Amino acid sequence: MKINRSTVAILLTILIGGLIAVGSFSSKEKQIKESIQPTPPKPLEFRPLDDPNSAQPKFEIKIKNEEQDEVLEVVATLADAQEYIKEYGQYHDDLFVYKIETGEVVLDSSRSE
Repeated sequence: MKINRSTVAILLTILIGGLIAVGSFSSKEKQIKESIQPTPPKPLEFRPLDDPNSAQPKFEIKIKNEEQDEVLEVVATLADAQEYIKEYGQYHDDLFVYKIETGEVVLDSSRSE
């Protein structure tokens, strides 16, 4: 049995084409499997409370009247506290901002700014 060059070329072309098809299918299958599996979430980064780069709550906002004496919010900056009072003070004249470190009242919603 004699095999000529054209037969060898045809067989090689079929073989290479088959290998390319199998490789392409395998690559697509891998992409599909990877897209189905969810990526794990990044771990949370916790910082100790005394870390200078973490925002520490420095002010607490309380509602204080004859019926209530309750902390509503704690914030890191006086600007945040002012924003809170500006937003909710129009509905309440009994909101007070205390400096946590000293307990001193630094702002209240009954005073106009």
